[in-house]
Amino acid sequence: MAALLLTLGWCEARGLAPPVAVTVDHGLRKEAAAEATQVGAWARGIGARHAILEWQTAKPASNIQAAAREARYMLIGEWARANGIKTVITGHNLDDQAETFVMRLARGSGVDGLSGMAALSPFPLRAFDELSLLRPLLGFSHRRLIATLQAAKQVWIEDPSNDATRFQRTQLRTARAALEAAGLTPERLANTAAHLRRARQAIEQYVDTLLATSARPSPWGYVLVGLGDLRAAPAEIGLRALARLIAAVGGGNYPPRFEALEAVLAWIIVDEEPTGRTLGGCRLVRRSDNTLLIAREESAVAKDDFRLAPGESKIWDGRFRVDLSAGVGATFDVRPLGTKGLVQAGRTVDLPSVEPRLIAKTTPALWTGGRLIAAPLLRYATDEMAPAQFSVAFLGLAKGKGTAKGNSL
Repeated sequence: MAALLLTLGWCEARGLAPPVAVTVDHGLRKEAAAEATQVGAWARGIGARHAILEWQTAKPASNIQAAAREARYMLIGEWARANGIKTVITGHNLDDQAETFVMRLARGSGVDGLSGMAALSPFPLRAFDELSLLRPLLGFSHRRLIATLQAAKQVWIEDPSNDATRFQRTQLRTARAALEAAGLTPERLANTAAHLRRARQAIEQYVDTLLATSARPSPWGYVLVGLGDLRAAPAEIGLRALARLIAAVGGGNYPPRFEALEAVLAWIIVDEEPTGRTLGGCRLVRRSDNTLLIAREESAVAKDDFRLAPGESKIWDGRFRVDLSAGVGATFDVRPLGTKGLVQAGRTVDLPSVEPRLIAKTTPALWTGGRLIAAPLLRYATDEMAPAQFSVAFLGLAKGKGTAKGNSL
């Protein structure tokens, strides 16, 4: 409510349209629906717009907070895209930043984890690469936000899950007095996270340089990187470069675990057998030309295939942006090409120069039933699919933003 109130005032002062508040009803408490309705009434009462999004899929039995977060961002991302919105604002505050720091410290996180949340960052889910996440309240304490609401005579709802002792964040809040007595105030912890964030930004510049000079992303969705450059780089730079490469090719929202990355880097440095291994949905292969191939693992390619309607653009397998022209007269399924698609495409199609058939099978194709309609990377299409009606672009290494040009049919 504080984020909404302050954003509304910011928009009014600049003559902008009022923001839209979104409330996600996770369906985990019977009171949630009524609370969402109440928030909607408050939002409209102060001149803002409001939408309620419902998490209607089956709920997991464990790790519920992580699953709820994933579902929440998925719902918000889909709603924002459908409504042409590019920026999502959250009410994360200084206390949230401090709690995040302590939780990650307890998990043994490195510089990335301990640098906390950024005021402006890409949307948490890779599928919504056009969205940005803005956290304008990170420098303000929970107490100050409460005071802001009180001064405006704006009521709010306290989430009862904040008091559920089974959650780690709640346990940390009960230990707050002891932490503050030791000098670990939220302000001190948040400042430490900010220091580490600056260090992280400096390190990432070196990673950018390494990838710009050594990594060769392919429109086919794989990357070749020089083994010598990875071996010569400081371990921290090499680990981060590997994490970014694997996230790009594997299509994941989060990098592999640090211990797994360390094992892969050690395998690269000492040239151990075997010559290949897997991590993060990727195959890693040391090649005879002194390069490392990072390609999608066929068995890990997206199982949640989707239908694409004319004029739609979606992310497939976390790696490719797929576009279908508005002029197409039908809806199609987007699925991996696979062995079946290779057979249907025939022998005269284009194939990648590296591991031609293996990599081609992991690329997106357009299907209707069991019939292949188009595979743009192979420059294949049936007579019913005219040129430039279906295009694919590999998102590549641009830190979550797709910039690589794709192939069209």
